[in-house]
Amino acid sequence: MSQSDPKSHLVYVVDDNALLGQITAQIIATGGYETRFFNDPIEAREALHQANPMPDVLVTDFDLGPLHGIDLVQVAQERSAAVKSMIVSGTVQAGILDRYSTKADRFLSKPFRADDLLACLEELTRA
Repeated sequence: MSQSDPKSHLVYVVDDNALLGQITAQIIATGGYETRFFNDPIEAREALHQANPMPDVLVTDFDLGPLHGIDLVQVAQERSAAVKSMIVSGTVQAGILDRYSTKADRFLSKPFRADDLLACLEELTRA
């Protein structure tokens, strides 16, 4: 499979809002990507610590209660520099991420269009 073939990419989706997270994972799956959804950020963090293989892309909400999405991005990056990341949020703007030393590859404001989400994934998996 080519590098841009969605079926060759595993995407972790993390959102503490189960409905929004499931919808996001379904949108990604309709793009042909393999997805794994986590409603619990602690479970997602543990999965990232133990993942083999690592996901190609991590799509995470920013405000996850006990954690921030950027914390999960940090875990992913510590395990593999190849993991791409996208923060999605309806409560903060992209500028808040400047406060963190860990950087996500993309930021997408909620609500977002399915086409915009899939376009961001396409860019991330092509890079």
